[in-house]
Amino acid sequence: MPEIQFAGPFIPSVGSDFKVQDLSSQVPGDTFTVQEEFQTERLLVYLNGLFQGPPNGTEITVTSTTTFTIATSTLLGDTITVIYSPLNKT
Repeated sequence: MPEIQFAGPFIPSVGSDFKVQDLSSQVPGDTFTVQEEFQTERLLVYLNGLFQGPPNGTEITVTSTTTFTIATSTLLGDTITVIYSPLNKT
């Protein structure tokens, strides 16, 4: 996976382990799978570019180390992007 350069509040510090993944291919639906295990507290979910709140809050529920559900069901054409920190750092 190529390295991502974030802008705005996501400017990584040296050694940042955050990764980004576009999960839009899994739309429509409400359950999504990330390609690698992630740290629950370091999962940021964006629906159509809007932050969906912290994991295990009212919008995002982490169901395993690679999957989560979103309270708002997505529709065809929506985009889901996640920024996460892998459970196992490489």
